[in-house]
Amino acid sequence: MTENGGDVLYPWQDAAWASVRQRMHGGRLPHALLLIGPEGLGKRALAQRLSRILLCTSPGSDGAPCGSCQGCQLMAAGSHPDHHLLEPEEGSRVIKVDAVRELSRVLGMKSQLGGERIGIITPAESMNTNAANSLLKTLEEPPERTTLILVAHRPAQLPATIRSRCQTVTIPAPSHAVAASWLEARGQGEAVKLLGVVGNAPLAAQALHEKGGTESLQTLLEQMRGIAEGRLSPVDVASRWGKDDVDRVTRLLLAVIMDLIRVQATQAEARISRLNQLPAALDSDAVHDFLDEIMEQRRLADHPLNHQLVLERLFIRWSQVCAKEGAHG
Repeated sequence: MTENGGDVLYPWQDAAWASVRQRMHGGRLPHALLLIGPEGLGKRALAQRLSRILLCTSPGSDGAPCGSCQGCQLMAAGSHPDHHLLEPEEGSRVIKVDAVRELSRVLGMKSQLGGERIGIITPAESMNTNAANSLLKTLEEPPERTTLILVAHRPAQLPATIRSRCQTVTIPAPSHAVAASWLEARGQGEAVKLLGVVGNAPLAAQALHEKGGTESLQTLLEQMRGIAEGRLSPVDVASRWGKDDVDRVTRLLLAVIMDLIRVQATQAEARISRLNQLPAALDSDAVHDFLDEIMEQRRLADHPLNHQLVLERLFIRWSQVCAKEGAHG
């Protein structure tokens, strides 16, 4: 990782950044970029890095922002009037149409500093249908000297009409070795245990660890084993988690079952530590059905469901999966 005046470039972003710089040097930077890749790879930081370059009025010979001009100073202070960041409001997971309309309005106005105007939307797939439709007009008729940067963790959830009007830059997850090395170099060795949960996304592993994810994963695996062996009651296990734990538990449960399916299908080594302590011969169809149910509960995360019942239902389903013929073979 390199840092310079707030600039951050992670080692797994090198190829993506080289692609962006090549477009810039060739005068082919589009009016709309779509940065895609799993959550936890620093795509937003990459968008901000590009913003600092575009809004610097005295870049160096290598194109890097100078760090001292008015544009750089305002960016460092988080108050540049031509830099606009749009994300879901606090307490919501949705970007609504009024927010997109306001972004389009300010981007259509004259630049306050007489230079470029930047709009960042993250995560872009959180726009609801009306918001995405509203953005189309700006993408189809972009104002001059304006760059839109869309950041998407799940680009397939974006309408095809949005994706087709952007140039895509992909940031892939690093190998486990690269991700682990990066975390260990920053004293985050415990977070390495979570890389299998987050698809080797180092920043996601770091964030999950800071929220107690490492301990939660160990507890969950012990509870799943206890349920599988008949030592623990699914209802009792669910009662040990609070309302604020539901999102983390369902996310961890999803990762565990996906890894279990991968191990069943390929006989490969488990990515999640201690996964081999779960029953090895579970019925494959039952496990896949359980995965579908977990994913459905994740999709319903914003609905006013009884959180206790959600976890009870999932742990009861796990006990049923383990009770299938062959579960203890």
